[in-house]
Amino acid sequence: MSMEKMRNLGGDGPPKQSGQRRRLFRLRKPQLDTEKRFDIETISSFKQMPSFLPKHFVTRRPLMGACCSCMPQSRREFMSGELRELGMRNILDVRTEMANTGFLSRCFADEAYALRHPLLSKYPDLTKSVLTSPRVVHAIELTAEQVIQSTHGDRDYLFKQISMIEKQCVKTINKMKASVSCIFINFTAWFLTKFLSKFLRSVQVCRGQMMVVKQASQKGIPMIYLPLHRSHLDYILVTWILWHYDIRAPFVAAGDNMDIPFFNVLMRGLGGFFIRRRLDTNLGQKDLVYRALLHEYMTKLLSHGEGLEFFIEGGRTRTGKAVIPKGGLLSVVVEACNEGEISDALIVPVTFSYEKIIDGNYCREQMGQKKVRETFWGAVKAIFRVMFNTYGSVRVDFAQPFSLREFLALSRANPYHPLTAPSAPARLLTDFGASYPNFSQTLLSTNGEAEITRMIVKALADHTVYTADHSTPPMATHLIAFLMLTKYRQGVYMRELVKGVHWIIRELHAIQTDVGFCGQIEDVILYAQELLGDHLISKQWHEENGDLKLYPSLSLPFVFELNYYSNLVTTHFALESILATAVMCEGHLSLFHLPTLSPASEIKVVRENVLDLAEELCLIIHNEYIFVPPCENLSTVLSGTLESFISKEILSTGDYAKVNVEKSDVRERLHFLVSVLGPLFESHLLVARYALSELTAELTEEDFLSAVGEYARKREKEGLAIF
Repeated sequence: MSMEKMRNLGGDGPPKQSGQRRRLFRLRKPQLDTEKRFDIETISSFKQMPSFLPKHFVTRRPLMGACCSCMPQSRREFMSGELRELGMRNILDVRTEMANTGFLSRCFADEAYALRHPLLSKYPDLTKSVLTSPRVVHAIELTAEQVIQSTHGDRDYLFKQISMIEKQCVKTINKMKASVSCIFINFTAWFLTKFLSKFLRSVQVCRGQMMVVKQASQKGIPMIYLPLHRSHLDYILVTWILWHYDIRAPFVAAGDNMDIPFFNVLMRGLGGFFIRRRLDTNLGQKDLVYRALLHEYMTKLLSHGEGLEFFIEGGRTRTGKAVIPKGGLLSVVVEACNEGEISDALIVPVTFSYEKIIDGNYCREQMGQKKVRETFWGAVKAIFRVMFNTYGSVRVDFAQPFSLREFLALSRANPYHPLTAPSAPARLLTDFGASYPNFSQTLLSTNGEAEITRMIVKALADHTVYTADHSTPPMATHLIAFLMLTKYRQGVYMRELVKGVHWIIRELHAIQTDVGFCGQIEDVILYAQELLGDHLISKQWHEENGDLKLYPSLSLPFVFELNYYSNLVTTHFALESILATAVMCEGHLSLFHLPTLSPASEIKVVRENVLDLAEELCLIIHNEYIFVPPCENLSTVLSGTLESFISKEILSTGDYAKVNVEKSDVRERLHFLVSVLGPLFESHLLVARYALSELTAELTEEDFLSAVGEYARKREKEGLAIF
């Protein structure tokens, strides 16, 4: 074969191409050097800095608990746009806080973390100053004079009575007061970190919220923590969380039912002081001395700059809903501010979200039986029961602190400001003969300074509970129970339930409400079902559909427990549910006929009639919910909610609004919204029917509740109950 053919078959080619090959080689060599340099730079940068940083995984959650717009100065203070990006923290796990410490500190993270916390300044003992205060001395003398008048004693007997009452005062204050120890708080905080991790997966707090509380605590004025009461664990959780952020522990007001051996020592060491559940021992007669001691003890604490914590609802909720607040202890704080004992105080609404009730269920009490009083052995048994169970996670939310002085100034300077607006239309007040107790009355219409203060305290209490209630993020168990009782009472397949959870999360995010969980929704559902147990939500595999089906328990008493979890979500949909119920009533629609309506059906409602009916429904269940804060008008908020119905195409525009029942999604949404408060309205209707048709003689409250319960069970067996 010739040389030319060999070159053509793949050899070196013809000689005339050699210059071209050299030029290509010179061009290729720099390119290869560039690629090598690029690979080296890429590898070195990857080793120096990871491809994904923590900022790439930041989830922007709704920052709940912002101060109401009615207090602009407090709303502007402490808040910044960066707070919502700080994320959550599990304070049960301190390893992340000790990551950059030494080897031994990382090995004994809990102990090292507790030891590095500083001992705060000593807490004052106010016993002597309380007993010698003019208020207490005057109460002692007045009580002694009342005894003398009733027994017709002489002056010597008066002095003996005063001496006896003074000795009793010493015993009372010693039994009441806290004995706070900074060393004990540090030790207990370390112990709780170990103990709580035995039955809780996590205790979550919002870093942004805690930064705000930390800044507020450095202002040098008393902090008043007002939590919603869910569990006995609430008593120590706030103090423990504040310890993690080096914030001074408040003095915690606890009922004397918690004054049981061992536990009372624990609570006193953490700042607890015990007060009677009933301040007056004799029916119809005020215990002036005890009231003076309690009032003076709290006032002295405030004047020394100490914080307070008390449950504004009075007791634990048995239904999952927030309880209408009591203003007794709050009035002491307001009076101290009015009288100049303190320059100001910062009110901090607090709320707890438990995935599973730690105290056990309240079915016994909801069935009409009496509450079992707390005892030492009962508490010991409860602790052992808790230790061998899993209760999921707890989330604690601290709303933005607001100035008590600002609230009082706005309330007094603007008597017709929405803070003191009438709570219901004049027509409703005339019809029902009572005002809407969730709101303050107009201050100018009241008689006397005491009545004005009482109305301000009522408005403050309602505002605090409303803020805390709407700052409560639903946990996984709450959302699943809520959906099972509203949308899927007959059971639901997993695929459909996953869609439902996604939908309800979007609805909550639209109203700036966070949820207390994350992860794959299917895993979240299975986790929640396992926590709730098969007695509340059972599951069954269906071969024909290749899917898991879940069923809620609708039998007594389990439905009460399931309803407890569900009620923590109903707050966020209460007003929409009331308006949907009003639309259904005005349009003469029922849940039975709603799914079978033909597309040609034309249902029209009068806008004003719907709003009037909605206000009457709010009045009927005013003891169940605080629908709007005192700084807003119920009629205005209902009108705004009705406008949202138009934007969501549930209703058309106009005075005679058309209900778009021809759309399947509208029918489905109406059914869902009516089901939110439907059981509550049905229970009110049931009591009214019993009172009208069955009640023939006067009964005690206990007997009446028992009779109504029996009447309800009878209707349920006969298939007459809707929910």
